[in-house]
Amino acid sequence: MKELIKVVQKAIDEKKGEHPVIFEYHTLNPFIDYVVICSAPSLRQVYAIADNVADRVKEHGYTVRSMEGDKDSSWVLVDLDSIVVHVFQTEERAHFQLEKLYADLPSEDFSL
Repeated sequence: MKELIKVVQKAIDEKKGEHPVIFEYHTLNPFIDYVVICSAPSLRQVYAIADNVADRVKEHGYTVRSMEGDKDSSWVLVDLDSIVVHVFQTEERAHFQLEKLYADLPSEDFSL
């Protein structure tokens, strides 16, 4: 699991994802270990980050269960089974404030 989260971190960093944070979710749901949230200033970058996460995960032999969000969406979800990655356009992240939903969970900001 630690290897997969490192792959996700590196993939986000490669495409300059902003303000990434990891929440330890396994205490609430036995099927999901981590929730990762990051943002980007443009739709193009949102999709570059999400696509890079999916590509890097596959390169390392892991499965991408699904990606949700059409090409006009400012929020893309990448489901990696045990990790869920949310990539927001900056304004959308501020609007939905998922961090407040997960505020009681252990978390860490990361950058490589």
